[in-house]
Amino acid sequence: RSGLTVLSLSHFSAIQSSLLHGVFLLLFASRAALCEGRLISCLTEDKLVKRVERLLAHSGVIATAERIAEGAADERSCLEFTRRHHSTEIRERSLSPWSVSEKPSGLDMFPETYTEAKCLCTGCIINGTQSNDYNSVPVMRSMMFLKKVLCEIQSDSKPKYSLQIEYKTVQVGCTCVVPSTQ
Repeated sequence: RSGLTVLSLSHFSAIQSSLLHGVFLLLFASRAALCEGRLISCLTEDKLVKRVERLLAHSGVIATAERIAEGAADERSCLEFTRRHHSTEIRERSLSPWSVSEKPSGLDMFPETYTEAKCLCTGCIINGTQSNDYNSVPVMRSMMFLKKVLCEIQSDSKPKYSLQIEYKTVQVGCTCVVPSTQ
């Protein structure tokens, strides 16, 4: 053995996502100071949008969203996943499979859309059948979004905007757990 640590795909994905957020913040922080909860100085709308697009592209957020959205148009049922064993998608091989759909982030938010998971089973798939001895539960994650905020209006120029960081809790997958006893 070479001493290298092998990461599972889910661990790599979590690490990659954390790194992307860190890179995203560093890219912004290197270009402007964070003041009053806002990033970057006031820019005209066209300049702000160009900067956000460039930063999202460099951080990988857009490419990741496009890759997920490519396979996102499924509304299959839990029963259909009891028969799937050879998929390359983790969400389809999980004991608690999920589908993903594209959601709007909100007015004046970047990125404009994000993907959200939906658990397909109430129980978990054990030996090819759904077992209600276990529960499928959502895996939640706090995601960072940027909101376009109007700066103080100056009478002699175009309106200018800055960006404000907002966090939203998003369902990113599902996992299988032992039911809680109450």
